[in-house]
Amino acid sequence: MGPEEKLFRTYYRGLCHFAWKIVRESTTAEDLVQEAFVTFFKDQQRIEQSEAFVRNYLYTAVRFSCLKHLRHEKVKEKYWARVEFNEEDGHSVERSIIHTEVINEIYRIIAQMPFSCQQIFKMGYLDGLSNLEITEKLQISVNTVKTQKQRGMKILMDKLHPEFLPFIIFLLK
Repeated sequence: MGPEEKLFRTYYRGLCHFAWKIVRESTTAEDLVQEAFVTFFKDQQRIEQSEAFVRNYLYTAVRFSCLKHLRHEKVKEKYWARVEFNEEDGHSVERSIIHTEVINEIYRIIAQMPFSCQQIFKMGYLDGLSNLEITEKLQISVNTVKTQKQRGMKILMDKLHPEFLPFIIFLLK
């Protein structure tokens, strides 16, 4: 048995009990004690090797790790108290995935449109600007805006997968 193993066997159980008295969770206590040993073994060359010093070092390291753990748990509790936990069910995750796919497909098709058509289509349907607002921003006629929007919609309808058409109906509202 090497000196590290002897040290581990000597103090592990006592340190686990000490940590458990602070955190009240046996697995967490064991994890914190193991982390203290790992840190000790990494810094072993820099640490004085007297038995009393090693013992104090390990107990102090475990104590601070436990306190740090408890502080972190309190922060997590505060966070969950502030943020409403909203676990998504399977349907809402599926809807989110479909929505993302539709949006990606629409942006892919828009990127293929001629520049002026693309610009007017985005302003009209994605940014929600009225025809009048678009004419004022681009200094073009209302008829040009209407024509480009119709042209863009035709391109979109021709290239969009039929499964995504209900989303387009929603977009037009």
